[in-house]
Amino acid sequence: MDDCRKPHLTRREEQIMDVLFRRTEASVNEIMEDLPSSPTSGAVRRMLNVLHAKGAVEYRQDGARKIYRPTVARAVAGERALDRVVETFFAGSAARAIASLFSSSDMKLSAEEQETLRELVGRARERRR
Repeated sequence: MDDCRKPHLTRREEQIMDVLFRRTEASVNEIMEDLPSSPTSGAVRRMLNVLHAKGAVEYRQDGARKIYRPTVARAVAGERALDRVVETFFAGSAARAIASLFSSSDMKLSAEEQETLRELVGRARERRR
């Protein structure tokens, strides 16, 4: 998917998007209720305007207030956030990120999940040929 469908988001913008994904839609006040160390309503409005300009949210009028909702799928936003984590903490290495995930947690994969991972690795190998 191209970058216009996966806009770069700041940490606070990601937090706002997370609130919107959990709630489906929300007003500025509702978003503020769910944000850690909530900024002012003016700051949240500015960030929502930026998110709107990036194409990540849209809004509808409900009387005097705006109700915001995400325009991108949660999976797309998750992919972009994961890309940033891999780039920032694992020097862009997906293998390092995956190795860290498996070594640092008590992850137990079902047979179905193991097969999915085998298929994904197989597809990645095919793309390299």
